[in-house]
Amino acid sequence: MRPIFKLSIRYLLSSKGSTLLVSLIAFLGVVLSVSALLLTMGVFAGFQKALREKILSASPHIIVSLLNKDKDYRVSLNKINGVERVYTLVLYNGLISEGSKLTSVSVKALDPKEAYQMYGLNLKDGILIGRGLADIIGRGVGEEVMVLSPMGIRTPFGMLPRARAFKVEGIFQKGVFDQDYATVVMEKETAVDFFGESYQLFGYEIYLKDPYKAQQVKEQIEKKLGQEAIVRSWIDLNKPLFNALQLEKVGIFFVLMLMIVIASFNITSLLFMKVREKVKDIAVLRTFGLKRRQVAFIFLLQGFMLGISGAFLGFLLSLVGGYLINEYRLIRVPADVYLMDHVPVYFEIMDVISTLIGAVVLSLFASLLPAYKAGRESIVKVLRNE
Repeated sequence: MRPIFKLSIRYLLSSKGSTLLVSLIAFLGVVLSVSALLLTMGVFAGFQKALREKILSASPHIIVSLLNKDKDYRVSLNKINGVERVYTLVLYNGLISEGSKLTSVSVKALDPKEAYQMYGLNLKDGILIGRGLADIIGRGVGEEVMVLSPMGIRTPFGMLPRARAFKVEGIFQKGVFDQDYATVVMEKETAVDFFGESYQLFGYEIYLKDPYKAQQVKEQIEKKLGQEAIVRSWIDLNKPLFNALQLEKVGIFFVLMLMIVIASFNITSLLFMKVREKVKDIAVLRTFGLKRRQVAFIFLLQGFMLGISGAFLGFLLSLVGGYLINEYRLIRVPADVYLMDHVPVYFEIMDVISTLIGAVVLSLFASLLPAYKAGRESIVKVLRNE
């Protein structure tokens, strides 16, 4: 086995002229295709990771919607393993009026202490609004806005909407559309006095020590509350988005894998040239007792070495590229659209493993036909021609 391995390395490094050029093209083809594939997968994975972190930093990890508001489960929920904080959630539908324009919003009723913990702003008798909503209505801190309740007041002239002017006490920015463009935070007692019992949702916002264990904690909550509540995790709420991103990522992976397939064709061409170039050596080796499968194995090893060395160098090149992209934030995107100002590169282990294995396997497959031809060369015919 050792002499065969040495012969493979010798044949691979002894390229001259056009064979040397084809060798370099084949090698660089594998390097660049592997690097391009890994960087693309890294960008997709980085975008998903950054998006998840943005969502988790701005949204509750689990939302519990109570069907019976007369019972208080806050203490029992706090005792569940993995739960860090539990906030009472009362959500109303409302409207904000600015001149002749009406903007639909969700009004979240919170205690001042909870509002400060969640938004870092002080809340008294006024309201807190998102940065996007503030830009739409053209209002800043200290100015008043008109809030309307869809549940109006009965009068002899029919139903009239309930309206009240509230002072904007703070503007927050979470980086999530629902929060920044469609959420108003109001002190709980003020909200109950203004909206009454016409709440849209009554329940709890739950934050976990490990957000990625949301499904396991959700199951524990469902067992504890039974039919008394509807429990949804951040994974459930964002499942369509991440499923679409994952499907797109898989599609791109297989499309870019074609680059490695094309690069493997260069390996096939190279080995055919080497078989033709070394045909005399093959005949001599066969006369010394080398078997057909051993001759084939010599050329198969060359394809394998090209594939594995090209894949490894491509992996290193992708690491350098990923570092530069992250360090200098080279992939810039509009923050108001993608919730981030740049897309980082993040390499997932399965993406790296599947890419490297795919490159090596395709290189081996590309070597099969030339290796088979080398093993089938006729000794008698070659020696007779000599």
